Order: sequence, then structure tokens, then C-alpha cells
Amino acid sequence: MRNIPIALTRVALAAILAGLGACADNSSNPSGPADPTLKSPPPADISVAVASIRLSCERRPNRSRISVDGFGLVPAAGNFRARVTASGGTVTSAPKRAVAGQDEFDFDSNLNDIRAGATRIAANFITARTGPDVVARILNASGQVVATQGANCTIR
Repeated sequence: MRNIPIALTRVALAAILAGLGACADNSSNPSGPADPTLKSPPPADISVAVASIRLSCERRPNRSRISVDGFGLVPAAGNFRARVTASGGTVTSAPKRAVAGQDEFDFDSNLNDIRAGATRIAANFITARTGPDVVARILNASGQVVATQGANCTIR
């Protein structure tokens, strides 16, 4: 993605130079319309990645667990957060650096999983409800949502 500004700058510079060349007139004739044979440079090849989420969740009588896996994240080594919303409210993870455009976020009420790095949620955070039981969003470093996914959870 870092080459895009350079490519766009080169395209813009080529267009300016072409325009200046079309305006330069060494003859004494007045300027006429631009030469129709001059063509604009081709557009820069800009690829847009689309981020996606694999979301899994489970509710047991004494535990809620949510896993949010992001794919196609741009920038591929950027910092991202996950935000989950369920009947128990909304919780946002700490920022994590993506690896090759992928990032994993765990939310759990189990103390062992929280000690292992999961973001804490209440044991009753998830309940069955109309619509998706959980909605997950991945946010970039600027706080913009780059992917959203809802899911119905396994209720045991």
C-alpha cells in the first residue's frame, strides 16, 4: 500500500507534464483545442482488500466465550481491536498487531483464559435473543470498523 501514493504522484506528474507540453506553442498561431491524440495515462492499479471475520461463540451456565478471527486486514501488520456486542453489553479488546493480515481476539469469562490473554467478559454476557446473539467488529488503529460479523451462539 505504501507504493500507491508514489504511483499516484507519478501519474499526476505525467498528467501535468503532458498538459504543459500541450500548452507549449513555439509557433505564432493562437492556441487551439488540446490535441485529441493525447491520451491520459492509464489509471494506477489499486487493489482493495476486503477484511472478513470468523466468529464463534458459546454460552454455558457459568461461562461465556467468544473468538473473533480477522482475515484480509490492511495494513497487514497494523494494530487492530475487536469489539463484541451481546445482551451483556459491548466490550472492546486491547489493540493487537496483525500478522500477515490476520489477527485473533478471544473474549472469555474463564479466569484461566483471561490470564492467558483473553479479554474479560461476564459469565452471562451471551444470551439467546432475536437476531444474532453476538455481533463482532474489527476496528483499525483509527477506530474505523473494517469488518463486521454476527452469529448465533451455541447455548449449552
